[in-house]
Amino acid sequence: MSANVLGSLILAVPGIVVAWLLLWRRYRPIFWSVLAMIVVATGYLNATGAARDIGVSFGGAPSTVPETLPSMLPAAVPAR
Repeated sequence: MSANVLGSLILAVPGIVVAWLLLWRRYRPIFWSVLAMIVVATGYLNATGAARDIGVSFGGAPSTVPETLPSMLPAAVPAR
């Protein structure tokens, strides 16, 4: 499981469970609003990379993001 997916699950599932337990029977429109907010917040945290950081800190394998900066820099030239 990638670190992004693990971080997203760690962030979203507890909120969905709590919202379901508290709101499903009496306040269904509010439950759906809360669910939409959880989805938007999880998407934002994925976009900023915070979900990957949370997934890595909880034991997920780090996702393979190529480091583009070193390949863009010129090679070192020895001094003469």
